[in-house]
Amino acid sequence: MRSIHQQVKINWPVRALFNYVSDISNNASWQEHVEKTEWLNDERNTSGARFREVHKNADRDSYALCQIDEFVPYQKRSVVTQNKSFHSTYTYEFEPANESTVMKVTLEVRARGLYKLIEPFAANRFLQAQARDIFRLKEMLELED
Repeated sequence: MRSIHQQVKINWPVRALFNYVSDISNNASWQEHVEKTEWLNDERNTSGARFREVHKNADRDSYALCQIDEFVPYQKRSVVTQNKSFHSTYTYEFEPANESTVMKVTLEVRARGLYKLIEPFAANRFLQAQARDIFRLKEMLELED
């Protein structure tokens, strides 16, 4: 298993930032690999709620099944994501910092099946993409403000 820990200060109030990141319809705007998302059950933003992400690939679309593992409004959101190749956990923690928010992100990636053979390489690509996504989110939201 590989993991990355990041922290970024975003000039948005904690409630607004938490709500934006928790709204899965926004994922495609700041996550480079996501093309679209859809809820799979009637639950929304509660522990156990499930959704699907359609991912962009060069030759075809793929998807990941996602489940909210932990949801503490305005403080923490954890999502477990699985596809045929990887099992990932994304944890976002939010701390108010005056009119801004410090967002701490932890990503844990574990390869499945034959992908275990290339886990170090593949996991590093996941981790690099996550780093780009966090800074894309910051730039996008602060330009909007």
